[in-house]
Formats: sequence, structure tokens, C-alpha cells
Amino acid sequence: MGIGTPNQIFALRPYTALNNTRVNNVADCDSTSNDTCVGGEGGVFNSQNSPSYSVSIKGNWNGSQIDTEDSTGSYVYFNDRVSFQSAASVYGFPVVMDSEPQGGSFSGLPIGTNSSFLRAAVHGGVAPSQVVGLWSGSRSLAPVDGLMVLGGYDAARVNGNFTTFPVAEASAALPCPVQVNITGLYFAGQPLLGGSDVMTACIEPYVQRFVFTPAVAQTFAQITSQNSTLYKGMDYNASNTPPGDLIITLSNGYTTNITNDELFTLRRGSDQYGRYAITNNTVVEAGISDNRAKSPASQTLTLGGLFLTFNYLVMDYENNEFRLAPAVASDAQTGSSLTTVCTPTATPSASPSPTPAPPPANHTAAIVGGVVGGVIGLALIAAAIAFVLFRGRRRQRQDRTEIQPSMPEMESPVMSPRTMSDANTLRSPMSRWDSVEAPASEKKQVSEVYEMPASRPPVEMADSRAEYY
Repeated sequence: MGIGTPNQIFALRPYTALNNTRVNNVADCDSTSNDTCVGGEGGVFNSQNSPSYSVSIKGNWNGSQIDTEDSTGSYVYFNDRVSFQSAASVYGFPVVMDSEPQGGSFSGLPIGTNSSFLRAAVHGGVAPSQVVGLWSGSRSLAPVDGLMVLGGYDAARVNGNFTTFPVAEASAALPCPVQVNITGLYFAGQPLLGGSDVMTACIEPYVQRFVFTPAVAQTFAQITSQNSTLYKGMDYNASNTPPGDLIITLSNGYTTNITNDELFTLRRGSDQYGRYAITNNTVVEAGISDNRAKSPASQTLTLGGLFLTFNYLVMDYENNEFRLAPAVASDAQTGSSLTTVCTPTATPSASPSPTPAPPPANHTAAIVGGVVGGVIGLALIAAAIAFVLFRGRRRQRQDRTEIQPSMPEMESPVMSPRTMSDANTLRSPMSRWDSVEAPASEKKQVSEVYEMPASRPPVEMADSRAEYY
């Protein structure tokens, strides 16, 4: 996505435990010419290069007030123009710029329960609802770009029926709204979890690997004969990759199979040009975090982006639920079949005298597609965001005029942040963090955010089919 005027390009990981869009300061990389640093950061923001940049204070800012920051960082709350490729721009978009000591970084695209990003997309006329559909793509040796959809989901990537789960309460032990209970865990047919043990884990695309308990990691290392003398982390000789798949079963019987070719990949990272690339072709690394030496209490159990290579996720916070379905295999040739999910309209209560029904809402059902998986990109994830407009009949919409955004104060409790465990990729300055999601009262009733309207050229639709920009 592009931020500023002209666009400064960013590749941001979706983050369910985050509610404000966060980018890193150009000062963290000294300059934009440091490709390795800029690529690893997913882009850096230079406020001096954007005349539409407008700084604010958090209390008067139109972003979510729920996210709190680490005491060691330096944060700037601002508004600017955000562009979703060429389809639309939202003005007055809330962004947090982060500067961390010793080169730390923490950037992300917020898809939490009180996400100012999702609200801005709806208020800006870019998406019909805050529903998010996500398939993370594949990061195997034959990478496939993923797709993130705002206001719906990609039916072409769904390979079966959806199973519905409740969104976690704000008081839940884990700091994420999308949680599941794991009752079965096997590698190569051998159990990694005790027969009666249950693990509660976040589904978090911000983290790529699986993060299990240290005991599970130790068992996995024993089964795969991991040589900790020769290799650090959960690494193996590329010519002797451990055989077998990882099978995960949830408490309601939902089962998924993580294949060997996705679970073990050649070691990769940011190269000298800032590109995600193979950095050692003699070593494969497992998609399971090596936390054998860590305290169990310090670990946030996580099913990361690798889990979403095999499962399609739909988040519907307005209905307080999320859904999982088996995903079409990453090596299958498939296009997109985008399905719109509009914000539900409240049903009026019955009255003695019938009241004429209001005309149906005329939604411009915009779908945002993001490259969430794959190898090509500025960061560990390539996140290009595109838009699709659905229309049942022809219509032209003229560009809207710019309006100065109102920035109301949003009352939220103060919560302290802590880090999502990830021995894989993006660095985070936070050493521990409590829940940063909206409390239950705010999931349904959030303060209004007044962004400037989206601007886009008139679009003609025909034959009741989606047209692509």
C-alpha cells in the first residue's frame, strides 16, 4: 500500500492483535538507499517528502486508542493519504510511525477488532464491510502470492464448508481475537501432544511459523533427529530433510494437514538488495519455532501464516465470529471468485402501523486484494493491495471532494503491550504485551472515525459481473 503524497510504498504483515497501521521511520535505516534495511522493515516513511502529512496527538487523533506503545519507543501519530494501488485513496487516514532504539522495528497492517484501517476502508467508501478474507499464499520453493480481501472473501480459494468459531473475549488469556483449541498434533504419525493435553493458540498471520510449547518443540526435535551441535534453531541438512507431514486437530474435530514441502524450506531472509531470497541452500529450516530453551510462560502459542497456506480464514467481527475452511492447494491453478459481504442493516422493531421499508442500501462493494504470501517483495511478505468493485447495474460515481476530517477522542482502557512470539521474521521492540484488542463493549460500539472520502474515477459495470481495476 502507498502512504503519503506521492506514494511511499510499504509491504505490511496483517496483524489481528493490532488496531492501528504502523510503519517505521526512515531514521531507523539512516536513508532510503539502505536496501537491506528498508526491505527488512517493509518500507520506511519520510514525513518530509509528503506535503499531505499532518501530525497529531494521540488523544485527538482519529485512530484507535486501544493500542498502547512500548516505553522505549518513539511514536508519531499522524494522518495522510493512503492509496490502494490506482483504485482509490483515503485521505485523513490514521497511521503510527515507530522509531525504536537499536534498530528495533514493529510495523503491521491492523486487522484487529477495533481496527482503524478497516473502519477507514468502510467510511472511505472503499469496502462494503469490515469482513476480512485471507489466504496467505505459499512460501515454498514454488511460491504463490496470497490474497487478502476486505469486505468479502475469495470463494475460489475455499475447498469445502466453513466451520464457525467465536471471537475470543477481551479477557481471554491470549492477546488475540482469533483463537482455537488444539487437541491433536502429530508429525510423521507420531504424537507431539499428550493424549489429554489441549493447547489454546492464536491464528496470527503476522507470525509465519508455528509456535508451540517448548515441550512440543523438544518432542519434534527428537522425532526429526535435529542436530543442535551442527545447527542452531530448528535447522537440518538440506540433503536429509526429515520425512513426514504435520497434522493438527482442533477441539471441534477440524483437521488440517501441513505437507512436508511447505513445512521444511531452504533458509531465507533479506538479501543485500532488500529482497526476500534464499540465503543458504544447504540448510532447511522447519516451520516450527525453536523455543526449547524458553520459559513456557513467555510463549504465545500461535498458528502462523503457514497454517493459512492450508486454511482459508474469514474474520467477521461485527457478527463476533470467524470461519475456517480448507484452502485450495497452493499449486492448483485458480483465478479469483470474490464474494461480497455487506454490513448488516439493523431490523426495525414491530409497530402498530406498518412503516414503509427503506430502499435497499446501495453498496459499492470494494474488495481489497493483498499479496500475503510468496517470495517476491520488499519484506518477508509481499503485500500489494488491489481493489475490485462489484455492481449489479451500470453506474458512475464522481470523485468526491476533500473534507477536513474530524478527529474525535476515543475512550478506551489503557493496556500494556507485549510481543507475539516469533523466532522467524519481523523484529518487535516489545518484550511482553497484554491484550491489545477491543473490550467486548467496543466490539459492537466503537467511536466514529471520520476519514476523508475515497476518490476514484467513474466505473462502468455490465452484465452484473465484477470488473477489475
